[in-house]
Amino acid sequence: MEKHFKYQFAIVMFLMFLIGISSIYFLANNYFTTKDMYEHPYRVSNELKKFEISVQKIHLASSVSENIDFRKVGQQDAANRGSLKNIATFYLGKTEDVDNVIQLYEQWLSLRVYARDITLPSSSDDEENVFNKLILAVNKLSTFADNKAAELYEKAKNDALFSAIYIGISLIAAGIVAAFLFWRAFKDLREIAANRKQYRFLIDQNVMIAAINDEGKIFEISNHLSRYLSMTKEGLINHQVRDVFFAGEDILFNEMWQDVNSGATWNGEIKLINEGESKWIGIDVLPMQGSDYSYSGFRLLARDITNRKSLEHISITDTLTGLLNRRTLDDTLDRATRIAQRNKEPVTIAMLDVDFFKQYNDTYGHAAGDNVLTGIAEVFSDMLARANDFVFRVGGEEFVIIFNSKDVASSKEYIDKIRQAVRDLEIVHEKSTVDSCITISIGGVFFDGKGATDGQLLLSDADANLYRAKEKRNHSVQTVLGKPVVVDIEEAKA
Repeated sequence: MEKHFKYQFAIVMFLMFLIGISSIYFLANNYFTTKDMYEHPYRVSNELKKFEISVQKIHLASSVSENIDFRKVGQQDAANRGSLKNIATFYLGKTEDVDNVIQLYEQWLSLRVYARDITLPSSSDDEENVFNKLILAVNKLSTFADNKAAELYEKAKNDALFSAIYIGISLIAAGIVAAFLFWRAFKDLREIAANRKQYRFLIDQNVMIAAINDEGKIFEISNHLSRYLSMTKEGLINHQVRDVFFAGEDILFNEMWQDVNSGATWNGEIKLINEGESKWIGIDVLPMQGSDYSYSGFRLLARDITNRKSLEHISITDTLTGLLNRRTLDDTLDRATRIAQRNKEPVTIAMLDVDFFKQYNDTYGHAAGDNVLTGIAEVFSDMLARANDFVFRVGGEEFVIIFNSKDVASSKEYIDKIRQAVRDLEIVHEKSTVDSCITISIGGVFFDGKGATDGQLLLSDADANLYRAKEKRNHSVQTVLGKPVVVDIEEAKA
């Protein structure tokens, strides 16, 4: 559309340029015609009139008295010769006619004034005859000059009329074209406005988008996003984006706010809980630039990724217990170890196993065994619900937990609470040799974050401690401090 407007503008400008060039051409043509008219015919005519008057004066002065004032006649003669020179220069007719006037003038002047000094026929008849021929020759030149002036005047008038008609028609045509193009442009602009309005409506109804000012307040939001948030559009205006999208996610919000204020684009995934229903949205926050390229507010684009997160959840969770599965353990373990090393913060890794679970399945059936596993999983989830707590089901009755604690003692104490919480379920197990109820054995390792180690090595230490606890079959807890610091292995019995 912008290209279309450029073409229209180019057409109008070309027409105006063409009219301007044509006007300059016609004005120049009229100028030169007028100049020719004044420099040639009019000038020649004026010179001829002046010349004829001067001749008449000489003729009159020489006939009144025999005492001729030769000085005055000489001055007039010099002026006449200047006029004849100008006539010869600017006369547009035949040069023979001008030469004839000059010859007749020379002959007449000699006969009329200088006959005493020059041996020429001096009869009055000859002198009068030459004078009459001179006047006729001058009148012939005057008539030609006047006719030529009239011709040039008529040409200038016709050219001026033609140029006026041409310019008028051109202006009318340009006006019509400009009016048509203006009408087309106006029509196109109305169409663009209608399309833009339709696009805005489609965006408002189908795209989750919001505009945020520099203070972090929402000043515009689409109906689709407000419906997704189960709130009215008016109710969301002037709300802090932090409260709407980042409630309880201070670290994530600070990261986003720092990025976008530096001119970068931030994207992330946020879990929203609304009326007991959890949703996942992907968010892109982009700085908005003004006409001076300075940042002025931000644009938030959101998309529903609940289904994708559900699929991801299915792929990384155990279908029976809802806990994280074995495939996510390695990545999480390595990440937790790296974070502990970077921040020099302790982390505890423990492996848990249900005692005599095979005997329980054989006695009570697999359905009852599944109920035991889900019950234990609920205990783990309740007790390990912090952001940095992780619970995995890695085998039939085997689990792995990762959590933070400040020292070995508090770590052992919390693991023992987990063991006791499972015992407190009081799920009857007649075939257990260590208790009348379901119990678990735990092997744990505590890493203080100050050394160089590997997550798999820590998991291997925890597995070794679990094996040590299983040997005793007394639902005990075995713990060891992670490498490179070594401490004595301790045993906490039920």
